[in-house]
Amino acid sequence: MKLFKYVILILLVCNIPSVVLFSYGASMGSLLSYITTALLLFFYLINKKHQFAWPFVIFAVSYFLISGVVEVPDEKYFYIDFIKYVILIICGGELARKTSIVELYIILLIAALSILVNAVAFPLDYGRYSGFFLDPNSAGFACLLGIALSFAIKNNTLKYIGLSICTFCGALTFSRTFFLLWLIMLLISVFQNKNNIKIFVGGFAAILLLLSVATSLKLNPERLSILDSLVDDGQVSQSIDEDSRTETWALYYDKIYESPFVGNGYKSFMSDYIYDVGVHNNYLRVFGDAGFFPFLVFLGTYLFMFFKSLQNFKTKPYQLLLALSLLTLGLTNHNFDTLYHVTIVSLWLYFKITITDDPDSIDNNEEELELNSTSI
Repeated sequence: MKLFKYVILILLVCNIPSVVLFSYGASMGSLLSYITTALLLFFYLINKKHQFAWPFVIFAVSYFLISGVVEVPDEKYFYIDFIKYVILIICGGELARKTSIVELYIILLIAALSILVNAVAFPLDYGRYSGFFLDPNSAGFACLLGIALSFAIKNNTLKYIGLSICTFCGALTFSRTFFLLWLIMLLISVFQNKNNIKIFVGGFAAILLLLSVATSLKLNPERLSILDSLVDDGQVSQSIDEDSRTETWALYYDKIYESPFVGNGYKSFMSDYIYDVGVHNNYLRVFGDAGFFPFLVFLGTYLFMFFKSLQNFKTKPYQLLLALSLLTLGLTNHNFDTLYHVTIVSLWLYFKITITDDPDSIDNNEEELELNSTSI
């Protein structure tokens, strides 16, 4: 049963169906996507059932129903997407609930290592690498999840190895969101425990290592200059502010004002529907596609996890770091329904925060840090 669970987790968290789609075409990618959904459904059917993650279920149903009534670009694929997403929320929630911290952590490390393999074995002229995730920003976010989870790992060897891998591989994505959240997470960790100042040493050592191998790897020269300026004189290049997401968001504000209660229809705020570029903001996409109510549920769910995690900050800092990362991701991405690793981790964190006395939980005190050992 564990092997079966690991296979499904790797397929979802490591984005394997999308990799097959990109590498072998739509027929193979779609087939593996359907197989993954079928495996997830079978896993749910053969295991003991627990309570749903109701906020996610309410959001999924309200989003698809409202946006689907307003307008659907392709009715067939709308129903397919609806069914697959509901299965992901309900059955994926059961999968997440039965996944331990260490299991999720190791799978995220495997996903992060794919970025390094991408950079070494398959260098690109673009100079930003993404591994299994095919998009540098999504890959950088996966590394952030691994860094956050490292605060819940008691084994120091596994913890330090994971931190090094996620920091170095995350830097290879040259995602501005990664670097910003990485720095914020380090600052929060020091506030939680001053002994965590050691993270800065290890983190910046990983950045220096990246700069030292820059000549042997094809790295994005523009974004590499940002790191050079930061290390040399402590100043960030102005190029980091170019191509601001806020300019992209502003393109869609009028459409939200035109239909704030029921939105503009399913996927209307994605690329090629209104403008060539999508809204790149999950909150605005939900608001623009389906109106105020799904937006309120979606945003409220992540705000709830953020504020709830504050209560456990001293004993379980990883919960706050994960909640902060998930909340921030919504400002930079509009693919909430296809980033499976984000959905699985969101469900996993929801159950960790809301269910503290689950007799079926496979986590134990050996896998989580206690108050006196939360430093890194």
